[in-house]
Order: sequence, then structure tokens, then C-alpha cells
Amino acid sequence: MIVMIIYAIISFLFDGLISNYTSINIVNPSYLRTIFSLISLVVMLSYFENNAKYLKILIPLGILFDIVYTNTFLLNIFLFLIIYLILRKIDFYIPNNVFTINLKSLIAICIYHSLSYLILLLVHYNTYPSNSLLTILSHSIIMTIIYTTISYFLIKKIYSIKYDKKIK
Repeated sequence: MIVMIIYAIISFLFDGLISNYTSINIVNPSYLRTIFSLISLVVMLSYFENNAKYLKILIPLGILFDIVYTNTFLLNIFLFLIIYLILRKIDFYIPNNVFTINLKSLIAICIYHSLSYLILLLVHYNTYPSNSLLTILSHSIIMTIIYTTISYFLIKKIYSIKYDKKIK
């Protein structure tokens, strides 16, 4: 589990690093930008049999993401939990390999951006046009696939060397 916590922390810090070095706004998002913390949660999901231990990583990561990056209260915890529930259902039907993990990451990113857009639209807080949502989603595809693929192979390699089974 220590490997997963370190991976989540690195992904969280990578969110800040990339956001500091890429100019990003709603109108012109960067191709290097995605939500690395969310991708780490997707990659880690298949290594946990115990949902409680997975949630012990998800909830603090959601709280930190709320405080540090989005300045919202409990929004990202809610979004991360919704995505977790959806991915758990998908994980039951789709086996894990590099292609399906990339697909799950893209689904998670799309759900995250779409739900946050809808919530912001409903509460009339900092709304933006729907075509900007599509631009954000299309620009995040490249980096999502790159980071997911690298993470998948790296975690798989580390985990197969160090451990023999799932986290219980």
C-alpha cells in the first residue's frame, strides 16, 4: 500500500507542477494538462480488493485536491466517489490491460469534467460555454493516455516485483 500512497502523492504533486508551467485557461487549454490525481486513482483501483483501504487514499486525495487546486469544499471528494462507483461497475465487466485502463482513465476524465461543469452550471458559479467543455476534454486526451500508459506499466512492474497479490 505504501507504493500506492507514494504514487498518489507524486501524481498530486505532478498536477501542481504541470499547472505551474503550462498556461491554461478555459478558452485555450493546454495539451499537457490532465488530472493526474484522478488518473492515479483509476490505475490503482485494480490493485485493491479492500474498498476501505482504497477509500483511505481517495478521500484524503479529494480533500487535498479541493483545498490546493480547486478551492472548493467537498466537490472533488463527491466527484471522485462518483467516478469510483462507476469505475467499480466497469471494472467488474472489463478486464484490466493497458487499453482498458486508458479507456477507464478517459471515461473518468470525461465524467469529472462533465459533472463539475454541470454542478457549476446548476449553482451559477463560474460557468463557461459548453463548447469550452468539449475543448477541455479533447485537449486532455493526449496527456491522459500518455500518463495512464506510463503509470500502468510502472505500477505493474513495481507491484509484480515487490508484491504477489492484491491489497487486502
